[in-house]
Amino acid sequence: MADVAARFLAATELLSSAGVPLPRVERHSFGEQVWVLLEDLGPRTVFDQWEAGDLSPAALDRCLTEAMAHIDRIQLLPPDSVHALGSPPLDRDLLRTELDLTWERFLEPRGLVRNATLAERLRSLCNAVCERLGSATPVPCHRDFMVRNLMLRAPAREGAEPEVVVIDHQDLRLGPPHYDLASLLNDSLKLSAGQRRGHLAVLGEDVEELALYHAALAQRMLKIVGTFAHFAALGDDRHLPLIRPALRRFVDALDVLAEGRELAPRLRREWAAFTAEAPGEPA
Repeated sequence: MADVAARFLAATELLSSAGVPLPRVERHSFGEQVWVLLEDLGPRTVFDQWEAGDLSPAALDRCLTEAMAHIDRIQLLPPDSVHALGSPPLDRDLLRTELDLTWERFLEPRGLVRNATLAERLRSLCNAVCERLGSATPVPCHRDFMVRNLMLRAPAREGAEPEVVVIDHQDLRLGPPHYDLASLLNDSLKLSAGQRRGHLAVLGEDVEELALYHAALAQRMLKIVGTFAHFAALGDDRHLPLIRPALRRFVDALDVLAEGRELAPRLRREWAAFTAEAPGEPA
């Protein structure tokens, strides 16, 4: 664990220098037992509070806006310093490799790619999406920037808003533009399409930037389907309810991309049992 702890502390120092709020490191040891003692921010993430109904829509929007400002700070980090942390870049090869788990743990076991033609077209499409992402100039990214990795720190003064704090940041690395944004607005979080559009206004009308966002969204959503299915196979099934909306958002993202627009309707039709909205589930 010494290497993991060292990378965590180095990432903490780098992010803190950019003004990204993190849990304070109280003490640490690289002795016979390796440990890091962090500030206690409580037991619940922003996701937990939102799911429990303890955050109003306005409070959640404020958290997301603040988190997006953190993404901007992360992306201003020197790329060489981020690369020196040692985590492999989220390049086209790693992006493709991540999707293999989804094939093995979810798509194949459930017969979603038993049609050879469909499987071949989907593989080709995923490769094209990863190629688009890998061709863009990489930027520093958290790599798992979503509401389950955000917490709230009590305000220092009465009447102030809680501060949004980033956790699980030891995998800081170089990755595709807008990868963190796609994760923040979609991974585990049930937002309406209107809420997402409001936060996406930050990208303006730039066609290429929006395409990079939707490519990152497509890869990320299909990737986490495999991750959640893998967790369930290991005995942790609490993320299974998040698979259906993630798979649906994957198909929706393809609809926006030139390379995916033709295949998306077929996937939506043939995967209807796994992508249709459950009763009472937000779009």
